[in-house]
Amino acid sequence: MQGETAIIDETGVSRETAILIALIAFLVGLLLVGLRARKQTQDSDGFYLGGKTLGPWVAALAANASSSSAWSIVGVGGFAYNYGMAALWLIPGCIGGFVLNWFVIAPRMRAQTGDSITLTEYLAGPAGAKGRHKIAVFAALLTLASLLTYVAAQMQAAGAAFSHAFPEQFGEDASMGIIIGALVTVAYTLMGGYLAASITDTLQGLLMVGVAVLVPIAAIAHAGGIGEFIDQIAAVDVANWHSLGSKFDGAAAAAFAFGLIGIGLGYPGQPHAVNKFMGMSPNASMNVARTVGLTWAVLLYSGMLIVGWAVRANMQVDHAEDAIYEASKNLLPVVVDGIVVASVLAAIMSTVDSQLLVCASSVTHDLGLGKRFPNRMLLIARGTVLAIGIGALIAALLLPKDVFGNVMFAWAALGSAFGPLLIVRLCLGPVAPNWGFASMVVGGGSAVLAFYINKMELLPIPAGFLDRVGSWLLALAIAFVGWRRANR
Repeated sequence: MQGETAIIDETGVSRETAILIALIAFLVGLLLVGLRARKQTQDSDGFYLGGKTLGPWVAALAANASSSSAWSIVGVGGFAYNYGMAALWLIPGCIGGFVLNWFVIAPRMRAQTGDSITLTEYLAGPAGAKGRHKIAVFAALLTLASLLTYVAAQMQAAGAAFSHAFPEQFGEDASMGIIIGALVTVAYTLMGGYLAASITDTLQGLLMVGVAVLVPIAAIAHAGGIGEFIDQIAAVDVANWHSLGSKFDGAAAAAFAFGLIGIGLGYPGQPHAVNKFMGMSPNASMNVARTVGLTWAVLLYSGMLIVGWAVRANMQVDHAEDAIYEASKNLLPVVVDGIVVASVLAAIMSTVDSQLLVCASSVTHDLGLGKRFPNRMLLIARGTVLAIGIGALIAALLLPKDVFGNVMFAWAALGSAFGPLLIVRLCLGPVAPNWGFASMVVGGGSAVLAFYINKMELLPIPAGFLDRVGSWLLALAIAFVGWRRANR
């Protein structure tokens, strides 16, 4: 809280000082990576896809980190804090999404996307293909609208992280934190493009999973061991804490569970994550990438559930998504606590940089702005990143501070618009253009509609089922019919 006495450990270092040192080291490192990657980025194709040179470790960690935003560190722990055992449904949902991506999407995208630079370009087909223009335009506009919301939400989360790190300086106003996080992320993305984003995402992914291992171990040790920790969780006296269906019964409980599992269906439709598969080197080991990617996912999501449960059992917070901060502050030395706060910013930035590049590629490549000035493509690409970053910053300062809602809105819209069509294209073959367009419009549109139906509580159905599962299945059915029509 504002005015709170600075916490100092036995080393004599205050919490704020430790966090500041960790953040400065982290942010300087990101900028240095951006400068180095700038020297290797000679054209717009390299700016957006890095020359298809990513190795298995970089591809795995970069793809995972860019698809796991601040929600994976802050939101999952907060969800576990609020919902108890029902949060277990996040495990098959989130990890199932990574399994789908690494076993179905990744190998096929690397083999089949050819010279395509963006997901939109692959879905729309080569130049001159029937119906290509309307698919490209719709996909680019939907990507821009969704990812601008997503980026703004991440910037808001950055502001909250700075407020927790420096309560006396920032207090309840997250505006300065939003601005600082936005400036650094835009700066290193602007310099190095795809290669800088991929390398920094790798470092950020390692930092994120390190926290997801360290903090749960500290929580279990604080409880006295695994047995004692389980006993403490079992003793929590909160309504519906021990129910897998949360507050719902019967069909509503099943819809609640499927809504959480349905998060996994959205992974193939996230352009900022799947474009890492397009950038993998042809010689990179897919088995190594899968092993790294799935191990990372298991450690991250299971670790964050443990953090949420531990804080509910032994501590209390006013806001559920503060669980990771509370656990770190109470269980770890001040210096390590500083690294944990830096990791939250890592989770944010690892998503924002990739999303900025996807937004920029939608404008300059998919909508064709850069093609009008072929000798200025790289300059236009960087200018677009800057413009979109400024737009997202303004949105972050003006929009209601609802990080979870904004993220899930964008996740469902992109997942249902692109994921089903991409799966059918990769696994079965071409889809008739009009049907492919319909799949995208119906999937994305119904996800947005369902999101607002849930928000206004117009139907007695738990949030997440219609927008993440129903819209996805509807889009898949349309894409499948389109494949049948194309192969008559």
